[in-house]
Amino acid sequence: MNIGIAAWLDGKFIDCSKATVPLLSHSFSRGSGVFEVMAVTSTVKGPAFFCLDEHVDRFFYSAEQAYMTLPYTKADITQALSELARKNSMKSGLAKFYAYYPDIELGTTPSSHVSVAIFCLDYSHPGIKWHTPSESVTVGISKYRKLHPQTTSLHAKVAGNYVNGYLARMEIKQRGFDDVLMLDTNGFVAEGPTSNIFLIRGTSIETPTIENVLPGITRRVIIEILDDMGYPEKEAHIRPEDLEKYEEAFFSGTLNPVQPIARIEGREFTCPGPMTKEIRSRMKEVLAGKAARYEKFLTYIS
Repeated sequence: MNIGIAAWLDGKFIDCSKATVPLLSHSFSRGSGVFEVMAVTSTVKGPAFFCLDEHVDRFFYSAEQAYMTLPYTKADITQALSELARKNSMKSGLAKFYAYYPDIELGTTPSSHVSVAIFCLDYSHPGIKWHTPSESVTVGISKYRKLHPQTTSLHAKVAGNYVNGYLARMEIKQRGFDDVLMLDTNGFVAEGPTSNIFLIRGTSIETPTIENVLPGITRRVIIEILDDMGYPEKEAHIRPEDLEKYEEAFFSGTLNPVQPIARIEGREFTCPGPMTKEIRSRMKEVLAGKAARYEKFLTYIS
């Protein structure tokens, strides 16, 4: 990380290069940290956080699910994010914030000492690598299944949970696909490692049920937009063999709200299809602050 970009660590602004943790810390070696990733979008009224309250709420939910007591309030985190974004002259980029156990720990149970670190990174900052989302992706189905909800808190963003998706993505990359789709332990379509999936037939839209997936914040926004557009979606149990009946498909996630899917294994889709184009166009308006109804999702960085 280049010197000159500020970070917020336990109530103080420091240079990003000084935001470090011992390699023997519990959260580094055991994956016990919790985190959030949030988009900073360029709007007609200036830069804004997208779904700030929702991300901060989930951050605290994740900490609770990980039996972690945060030393700050939601108001503290929200204020720190805003101040840091202004300090780093944010225009378009992302915010990442973490809660973690920083002390050196050799056992499985951490101490009660929790640190919080916040980063606001503009895509124009030197040293920040950002790859523009591709027009479409090909997708392979991984041999690795999503973690069962009785084995971990699936709806919490705990760092260790993401090893599952990392392995799936590495496996699929070796098979020549751009991205990966994971099934749950019952064999139903679940999600990508960091994204939810929507499948379309005509004007009928289906998405997997949430018991075995992370109910993404962007997913919720898209569902609300679809309802307002007159295309109410339906949650469904979808098996891989059911993919033949759909005409379009797309992933949704924080940093790429609508990613058209060209193919899942051997099943090709219209890409991007008319419904996907319409949804993507609407989401671009929302993120640009051009849709008054959805301005509630924007927190402007003044």
